[in-house]
Amino acid sequence: MKKGEITTGINLSELLDKAKQALESGLPDSYWLTAEINEIKTNTTGHCYLSLIEKEEDGEQLKAKVAATIWASAFRMIKPYFESSTGRPLSAGLKVLVKASIQFHVLYGISLNIVDIEPSYTVGSMALQRRSTIAQLQSDGVFDMNRELEFPLLPQRIAVISSEQAAGYQDFIHQLYENDESYAFAVTLFPASVQGATAVTEIIAALDAINNYQQAFDVVAIIRGGGATADLICFDDYMLAAHVAQFPLPVLTGIGHNKDESVVDMVAYQSLKTPTAVANYLIDCLSSQEVELEAFGEIIENIALAVLNKEQHTLSLLQQLIAMHSQQQLQQEKFKLQLYANDLQSYNPYSVLARGYAVVRQQGKALTNPAAIHLQEEIEITLHKGRFTIKNYNLQTE
Repeated sequence: MKKGEITTGINLSELLDKAKQALESGLPDSYWLTAEINEIKTNTTGHCYLSLIEKEEDGEQLKAKVAATIWASAFRMIKPYFESSTGRPLSAGLKVLVKASIQFHVLYGISLNIVDIEPSYTVGSMALQRRSTIAQLQSDGVFDMNRELEFPLLPQRIAVISSEQAAGYQDFIHQLYENDESYAFAVTLFPASVQGATAVTEIIAALDAINNYQQAFDVVAIIRGGGATADLICFDDYMLAAHVAQFPLPVLTGIGHNKDESVVDMVAYQSLKTPTAVANYLIDCLSSQEVELEAFGEIIENIALAVLNKEQHTLSLLQQLIAMHSQQQLQQEKFKLQLYANDLQSYNPYSVLARGYAVVRQQGKALTNPAAIHLQEEIEITLHKGRFTIKNYNLQTE
């Protein structure tokens, strides 16, 4: 067309119709393609509407994006088969392999009509992501950190992360508080969803709240009741597992599954199958300490009895030695007293008189010098066997 010429073009709808015809005639009926589910929702009629994306290799920038639909007739068969095969529901963040045909609508543009989904691809992707998470935690050097913590001897102050309405939480509380040994526990609940899209952020927020008051607790328990394996996918999340692995208090998990072990179970101090098992674990910790204390008590009692018996034996020997020493000392003192008595006896005036001596008195006074005698006064003479007086005597002295 030359410059300046005026012509009548085709309508937009006509152009888009041509594009639609070209796409439908130039492309196969369907393709198998890989993508990540970005958004997904169902309506009341049973139709499923998705947004599929492809990211750059760095995992940040979008490379492609398209809307997709699974009509109710197909979704009724695809959904249960996928969930039973993978163990989790179709949800945002999953990588999927889908069989789809390209649809073009003049009002809504290009979209995909999904007629099948291959679950084995998603299972492989989930396993790959799980291995990647474990490898990253090991590379970060945090995988074993929580298990290397020193476990408290008497874990009685428990911070619990769970849904308050969860049956598993009620089982845990009943088992813990109604224990046969009457052990005392103090439980503080930090409410959080333990399944679903918000579980990761809520559990991490609860851990952060506990960390602010970590001196008030001995251990942390993350518990939930039983449920579908699909509900446990949040416990394979890297950020949640990293928080648990690096938490400064020992973390116990009882998230109600018997088949698979989540990454959070792997990095926790102790993984148990159910909330009731966590309660029993805590009870057993106190019970084992009580047994040890009783054993120590018996050892101390035996040592005390042995020391007491030894001291009693020593005391008995000392008593015997004291008795012997006292007897010997008494005999020695008796002998000394006898010697003193003998000495005193030798000084006894009556003993002297017995040897033929006499005591001469005049006017009640003993005479030792004849010059002191008063003539004409009686003289009293005391002998060993008696006394007599002399009157009218003649005094001769030498």
